[in-house]
Amino acid sequence: MAVLKRLMCIVLLAIVTVLASLTGVGQVEAASFKVIDIPNSYWANTSIQHMLSKEYMATYSDQTFKPEQAITRAEAAAAIARSIQPNMDTVKSTSFKDVPATHPYYKEICQLEKLGIIQKSDAFHPEEPLKRMQVVKMLALAYKLKVDSQNHSQFTDVPRTHWAKDYIESLADIGIIGGVNAKQFAPNQFVTRAQFAVFVERSINFQQKVTRLEVAYDYLAKDYIPTINLSTAWSKEVVELINMERQEHNLAPVVFDPELTQIAVIKAQDMVKRHYFEHTSPYYGAPWDLATLFDYTYTSFGENIARNFKSPELTVKAWMASPSHRDNILKEHYTNTGVAIAQDNKGNYYWVQMFASQ
Repeated sequence: MAVLKRLMCIVLLAIVTVLASLTGVGQVEAASFKVIDIPNSYWANTSIQHMLSKEYMATYSDQTFKPEQAITRAEAAAAIARSIQPNMDTVKSTSFKDVPATHPYYKEICQLEKLGIIQKSDAFHPEEPLKRMQVVKMLALAYKLKVDSQNHSQFTDVPRTHWAKDYIESLADIGIIGGVNAKQFAPNQFVTRAQFAVFVERSINFQQKVTRLEVAYDYLAKDYIPTINLSTAWSKEVVELINMERQEHNLAPVVFDPELTQIAVIKAQDMVKRHYFEHTSPYYGAPWDLATLFDYTYTSFGENIARNFKSPELTVKAWMASPSHRDNILKEHYTNTGVAIAQDNKGNYYWVQMFASQ
């Protein structure tokens, strides 16, 4: 019996070992980095862990992160370069005379100079601490965040003539960086390593929202606006129903276009916000003007709208019963479509389907 128990233990140990080897990658990714000077309760711990896990930043040789220490210009450049993942082997020279090829972040600094994220100059001052007014410009350029002069955020210590005013206010508007208090930004204050980790993570997250088409920059309003569809499932169902109608008339199907759907979301939300139900927006103009404003390219364009219908089937049925809407659905040259639904505070649905030829 003792021998049998021992064999069972060995088998069980082997199974556990196999399972551990199979799940090892997940365990490593989920595990937090042990940093001796950052407790789990530290305010920036999550952002720091993210930066460490992605190897954008690193601990020092004594396993400390030194979160309250000012980050150097070189350290910041390296973290940003790694996070945007450029090909750092394509650039092998820099105009900075104080950044030798032996510098540990030489490639990263070279690449950011090539991309225009840091300006060409004789000196970069790599070991100097980074200032708040400097980091906002680096973040805006690196993560392609729109900067303009029409902003809600204003700070008493950032005058209209300050070179970084638009960068500071634009990034404050979208929550990348805030003031040191309600009225002051402290542009010359140094950025700590912990603060930098938070700013970069916020910038990455916002850039991902733009990539996922959850927000869009409104060139007319000079502001980012949310563009989340009420129901992607309903939108795709409308496209399926439309393509069934096209198939019955021996027409090629139209392709569900996420970018065109984002334009449709903007139109649907605009009708709800401005209390109208027309093809021409009092703010954006005609549908094709709206598409052009948001950088959507096309050779021909059309739009169907509907209101108060409670399902994709009812909406498509109503469109097919209307000669002008039916004509859009059955236009041979349309190749792409986008569909969006918005809802007002009374529970009414607003449907927008846009068509385009590409």
